[in-house]
Parts: sequence; structure tokens; C-alpha cells
Amino acid sequence: MNRIIIFFLVLPFFTIANQDSLFNTDNIGVDSITELSEREELKLEKSNLSKKENIIALRLQHLDENTPMDLVYNDKVQVFIDSYLGINKTLISRMKGLTPYYFPMFERELDQFNLPIEFKYLAIVESALDPKARSASGASGLWQFMYLTGKQYGLEVTSYMDERQDPLKATKSACEYFVSLYDTFGDWNLVLAAYNGGPGYLQRKIISVGSSDFWELYPHLRKETRNYIPTFIAVNYVMQYAKEHDITIDNPKIYFDDIDTLILNVDVELMVLKELLCVNEQTINFLNPAYKKSIFPKGTVLTLPSSAVHDFKLNEMSNYAFIEAVRNKEILVDEDRIIYRVRKGDYLGRIAKAHNVHVFEIKEWNKLKSSKLDIGDRLVIFVKRGKYLIANKKILAKNEYIIRKGDTLWDIAQKYSGLSVWKIKALNNMENDYLKPGTTILLPAS
Repeated sequence: MNRIIIFFLVLPFFTIANQDSLFNTDNIGVDSITELSEREELKLEKSNLSKKENIIALRLQHLDENTPMDLVYNDKVQVFIDSYLGINKTLISRMKGLTPYYFPMFERELDQFNLPIEFKYLAIVESALDPKARSASGASGLWQFMYLTGKQYGLEVTSYMDERQDPLKATKSACEYFVSLYDTFGDWNLVLAAYNGGPGYLQRKIISVGSSDFWELYPHLRKETRNYIPTFIAVNYVMQYAKEHDITIDNPKIYFDDIDTLILNVDVELMVLKELLCVNEQTINFLNPAYKKSIFPKGTVLTLPSSAVHDFKLNEMSNYAFIEAVRNKEILVDEDRIIYRVRKGDYLGRIAKAHNVHVFEIKEWNKLKSSKLDIGDRLVIFVKRGKYLIANKKILAKNEYIIRKGDTLWDIAQKYSGLSVWKIKALNNMENDYLKPGTTILLPAS
């Protein structure tokens, strides 16, 4: 009789456990629901954890058993898990969409360096899988390398590119750094803390506290470093149990399923590549995040959809002829050719600014040996398509003023707020203060 009463008292717990959407016995490695309930329900009754927290703790225990890293559960970790399952849930959806592109590469490199595979989740903590991410302190890339640390591990930064933002090169360097930190500290939690706070900072804390256990160091560390390990553990959990928490996958609108590489023999502008490859700018930039400008220098190894690489190589000679024709302005891509007639008061700097081009470009296009201009001269100018009207508006937006007898530059400047004699002379290319009645000068638009 007593056995029957006990059975009916315990049965509701079994029922609740079976119905809970968070409960997934396949993922926590138990033989059956009954076995789990008999073993764990008594622990649940005795602990201060809620049912949901208990399930999370069990799942983390399962993850911890399959890694040398310390994926411990505690209240500090739970705070960040709640955040990722709450206000930051959309971030996890986006990360799940990006992992098919980044994680196979991370896993391959981590395996090469014999590092725990769970390090792949650190790139989410560091940069939210954004290779263009840049912190206020200047750290950059998926793994957030500072300039000097990146240079120490072979990552170059030039005017054209930043290898800290190259996913593959930066991942290799991050792996080298993890190995070096483990050689120094011999503990994965300390490796993570040193990666965030710096090895020197962590060494000093270990000496001052007298312990090399992260959780004993925890209250003595700065807030960012203190929270770094709980955040890492939380990301491990939510990424592996996203489905159990009804987190959907937000797939990026970028093509990266089948990619290949192409080595450029000449400098090529982004707008020309778009025209040649029929690949949109967003995809080109996503697959080649290390490049800082809209131009890819000679020798660039471009990552592109395989179909685009195949087509380019199939028509390589004609493609490079096209690139050369664009450079010589024989073919215009996203540009318009206009003829500008020099007016009184014009000078190269003013004309260049009005058309959003450079002085040296105007001189090159018109084979000018000096900056001297005569009224009526015709200049060929190449402007970005659709920008000609904007350029005209900039010119027409100037107020014209007809000089009257007795006018001085000082008098004219006083009639307009914020106008100075210097501005009038600069705008009209005047070498002296002489004003001839009846002539027209330009004044800045108000």
C-alpha cells in the first residue's frame, strides 16, 4: 500500500518532465526518462534550482563530460544563459545562420593545433562572427586582435588590407595564441581569461590572490574578464541547445555554399568586379572582409562563388582586356563622361570638389601640365553615375552678387551671416581686394 502511495506522489514529476519542451534525453545522454527521473528528481527536490535551471545544469554537465574545458554550471553562468534566451535570442538565431560558413573552418584549424573544439564559440563572444568588428580599443576581426598582438602572430595591416579581418589567417593566429597561453597557464579557464585581459594582467592577479583557480580569482578580476568565462559557457550551451529552446535559424542573404579562390593579375576596382562576375557587392565584401577599400590590388587572392571563378577563368583574356579598357576610360562602368566649361572664378580645386573627384584626376583626364585655367576651357570629367545632377546643384546653389559702385569685400561679407572676406576671395579665386562695378561674384549658399 505504501508503495502505491509513493508511486502516485512521484508520478506527477514524471509527467511534467515528459511534457517540458526543454527536456531532451537524447542530448543529455541518459538511457530513458524513467532512469533520469529516478536518479535526478530527488536532487531537484533538495536543491534550490528551479526545474528549468536543473535541466540546463544537467545538459551542461553532459557537455562538460565531452571536453577538457570546464563548462561548469552556476548562478553566474545562468545569468548569461537567460540573456541569450531572452533579449539576445535574435543574436543566437543569426549566429546559427552563420555557423555553416565559419565553423567548419574553425574546427579544421582547432583540430590541426590539437585544441578543444569548443573554442569555436569564442568567436561569437568576441565578434558575433563579424570579421569587420572593431572595438573601441582598436581590436579587430573575428578574434579581436589588437594591432601589436596581431603583428606578433603574423597578421599584417596595410593601406589596402587588414589580415586581422581575414577569417582563415586570423583563425590560425588565434590558435597559435591559444597554444602559447596554455603553455603558460596550463588551464583552459585561465587561457580564456588571459586572452581577454592579457597574460601579464592575469599573472599579477594570480600572484596577488595566491590562487590559479579561476573561480577563486573571479571576485578580484575586472568586470569584463570576470564575466568572460560565464559568457563563453553560456554561448556553448545556447548554441548547442538552441533547438530545444525554440530558437530558429536566421539564414543570411549571402551566397557561400560553394566557393573557390581567384588570384588577380592586376589591380581591380570593386565596381568592375561586380560587372564582370555578376556577383553583388554584399557577397564580394562578405567573402573578402580583409580588404579595406573598394579596390583589390594585384596579387589579391579573392574568395568568390565557384561559378563566378569558373566563368572568369574561362574568359580570362577578355576579362583582363575589359579591366584595361575601364582603366583607360574606353568603357565606363558606373560612371558618366561630362564636359565642363570653365567659368570666371573657377579653379581646379573648386571644380574637383563640386564634382566629387580629385584635382590630379582632372589633370590626368585632360593631360594638363599645370593648374592654370582660362575662361571657356573645356574639361572632360568622369563622375559617378547619377552624381552629375548633384554636382550641378552644388554649383547652382551659390548666390550670385553683382558688384555695385562703392562695394568692398568687407561690406559684402557683413551682409551675410558667417561670411568672411577670406571665403569670398577663395570661392572666386581672387588675388586682391579690387572689385569692378557690374561684375558678378559668387557667394556661398546660406
